[in-house]
Amino acid sequence: MKVVEELSFNPNSVARSLVMRKSRLIGVLIPSMDNKFISDFVNTLEKELFKCNYTTLVCNTKRDDDIEMDFLRLLKDKYVDGVVMMASNPKPHQIEFLEKMAIPAVFAGHTDSTKQFSSVNIDHCQAMYDATRYLLQNGHCKIAFFGGPDIYQQIVERLSGYKQALADYGIEYDESLFYYAHDYDIENGYESGMKLFQRKDRPTAVCCVSDMVAIGAIRAAEDNRLSVPEDISIMGFDDISIAKAYRPGITTIRQPIHELSVQAAQMLLSQIQQKENYVRETRILPHEIMVRGSCMAVSN
Repeated sequence: MKVVEELSFNPNSVARSLVMRKSRLIGVLIPSMDNKFISDFVNTLEKELFKCNYTTLVCNTKRDDDIEMDFLRLLKDKYVDGVVMMASNPKPHQIEFLEKMAIPAVFAGHTDSTKQFSSVNIDHCQAMYDATRYLLQNGHCKIAFFGGPDIYQQIVERLSGYKQALADYGIEYDESLFYYAHDYDIENGYESGMKLFQRKDRPTAVCCVSDMVAIGAIRAAEDNRLSVPEDISIMGFDDISIAKAYRPGITTIRQPIHELSVQAAQMLLSQIQQKENYVRETRILPHEIMVRGSCMAVSN
C-alpha cells in the first residue's frame, strides 16, 4: 500500500504503545499536498501539537475513499491517540470505522453531518453569499462561478451561497455560468477561464471556489487580453498568503486558517485529556472579505 513514509522503528516506543495504547501520535488526514491552504493548516497544527509532545502522521488521501479507509486502518494499527479529519466528506462506513476505533477525532474545515464528532469550521454558505453579494452591490449582474469537486461538503455549501445571493437580488441562476473543476487549483482555474473568457457574452465577474482557482482565472484573463479588474472582476476564497502578494491583489474571503488549526488542536487535546467526559461541540469561526485589486465596481 502506497501511503505515508514509514515511521522510524523504535522497539521501546512500540512496546510501550502496545502496553499503554498510547503512542503520542496524531493522525491527520488531508485530501492533497498541493493546496497552500491545507499545507498552512498542517504546519500550524503540527506546531500546536508538538508543544504538547505529540507527533503528527500526515496522510494524503488524494481524494480517494479507498485510500482514506486504508489510512484509517493504518492509524488504528499505529495506536494513534487521535485523528484530525480534513479529507473529503466521510462516508457512513468511514464514520462507523472511526466510531469503532473509539479514539478522539475532530473534523476541520467541514462538519460531521452525523454530529458524532466535534468540528471546527466556517459558514461556507454564508461566506460565498457575502462574496457574491459584494459583487452584486458593485453593479455586477452577470457573475460566473468556478467550482470544485462536489465530493466536498464545503464546495456544495459555497455554491449554495452563490445561488442564494443571486436569488435574493432577483437574478436567476444560469447553469451555463457554472464551470466545474476537478480540483481547486491553478490549472483548473485557468482551464475554466479559457473557456469562459472566449465567450462573446462573458460575464463581468467570477466567484472562484479558492484563491488558487482565482490565480488560474487571472492568468486566463491575461492570455485573452482581458484586464483584471477593468474587464473582469475575480473573487477568490481562502486568503492564502499569495493572495495579498499577487498582482493584482486578490479580493477574497478570508478563512482564519491559523485559528482553525489552533482550535482543532485544542479540541483534540481536550478530548484526549477528558476522555468520556468530553462534550462534543461544533465551532463556527468568523470569515471576512479582504478587499484588494482584483474586483471593482461596474462602470456605467
